[in-house]
Amino acid sequence: MTFTARTAIIVFAACMAFAPASHAQEEVIERIDAQGLRALVTGLGHEITTETVSETGQPVVAASDGQVNYLVAGTVCEDGQCQGMLSELVFTDTPVTLEVVNQVNQNYAAIKIVAMEDDSVVFSRYDVINGGTTLGALSTSVVTLLEISRLIVRGNEE
Repeated sequence: MTFTARTAIIVFAACMAFAPASHAQEEVIERIDAQGLRALVTGLGHEITTETVSETGQPVVAASDGQVNYLVAGTVCEDGQCQGMLSELVFTDTPVTLEVVNQVNQNYAAIKIVAMEDDSVVFSRYDVINGGTTLGALSTSVVTLLEISRLIVRGNEE
């Protein structure tokens, strides 16, 4: 699979079609915590499957959109208040060539893809909250990760 201008347009259109509606008056947040992660997931209409706090105090929420399982986690945290958010999902038994991994990592700087030795593929996206953002913007980030990863995996399986 090679990434062309047509592929980029399809990916962009899919992300816009699935992006949550923006809220003009949505509150700006400067940190995210477990409650914010839960609100983000449930606001997307997704199911929370587990919640935990890492040994370093990072809240982690695992969720499902009905098709894939993913997680959102606070990063750079102090007292449960985090300055960043990591979104991540893993596709198993999905061989992806190193060429595809390199193309994705070059063409979609906001998405990181790693091919594992067991034919698993890890997609991740990191959002910095410093200076403020909204739950809507973070939700759009999660939807973008989910949609781009699905399109890449489906395209690679064809």
